[in-house]
Amino acid sequence: MEQLARYETRDLNNRSWLPVFSARMVEPEKLRCVLEGASRTPSYLNEQPWNFIIATKDDSIEYERLVSCLSEVNVGWARRAPVLILSVVRLNTSSNGAMNVHAFRDARHAVSNLVLRAKAMGLAAQQITGFDTAKAREQFQIPTGFEPTNGIALGYPTDVKHSSVVPREGSVRAYRPVESFVFTGSWGQPSPLINEPRRDESRRESDCEGSARRYWGAA
Repeated sequence: MEQLARYETRDLNNRSWLPVFSARMVEPEKLRCVLEGASRTPSYLNEQPWNFIIATKDDSIEYERLVSCLSEVNVGWARRAPVLILSVVRLNTSSNGAMNVHAFRDARHAVSNLVLRAKAMGLAAQQITGFDTAKAREQFQIPTGFEPTNGIALGYPTDVKHSSVVPREGSVRAYRPVESFVFTGSWGQPSPLINEPRRDESRRESDCEGSARRYWGAA
């Protein structure tokens, strides 16, 4: 749990970063537990429209097939992860074949739960949006009615006692002020719930970090 709180530090939040994976393989029982984090996600009419194609470095052929679908900018860092996962969404309902307008939302929630479960278990997980959809469909014979949406790189961080991240070179993450996107009453009107008098920014960061540590049960 301590590792989760460390991801909330000001230094990491102000930079675009990628996890640094160790060579240690993820145990099958732990991998199954991570995937169960997705399986328990609530969904519209309990359709559970998510599917996952998974490959580990234990099976180099399948692993390289999945790597080959990634965009060039992602291959370098993602290849360090011992586990790669491709999320695929079923577009239609299983009951009558009608389009499920909630499919992508539900699948995103499932992926989020998978990632959170992984981090709670001491793993590092990073989603990947840059990949060749057509190639993924061809490589894994994904049928019509299913849509590849994003990848996930998963594995142990290099050092669980410290933040195992590497910033993207030359990249600084800028965040929108909360009052610029949280409204009450009418569009564009900052909510009074967050539109409080400005406090020292470092104090705000400290308060948020403390809340994160309490939430995740960190010491």
